[in-house]
Amino acid sequence: MAHQRYTFGFTGESSRPLGEERFSPQNEADYERLARIAAAEAAGTDLLLDVRDIELYAHVSRKTVYRLVRRGVLTEKRIGRNIRVSKRTLDSLLSQEIGG
Repeated sequence: MAHQRYTFGFTGESSRPLGEERFSPQNEADYERLARIAAAEAAGTDLLLDVRDIELYAHVSRKTVYRLVRRGVLTEKRIGRNIRVSKRTLDSLLSQEIGG
């Protein structure tokens, strides 16, 4: 799947340089995150993604992830203070963004 940057109707971030490296794997842990997501997708299982996983997978900023959660666009599950989002929920949102 070719990655693209989703805006979700937010335009404030596009007025400055995106810093595309932020959305690219920065270290071995990021590559392991993407491999775990790909393995789960290949196996047809769902995952709970954390904020960094969503950043890497959907190519959006951390700020956008929190904004989507706060506005109720992304349904989160909280584990303590940590936010987790179902990959299926995120995929559904991304397909809506692409389709319409």
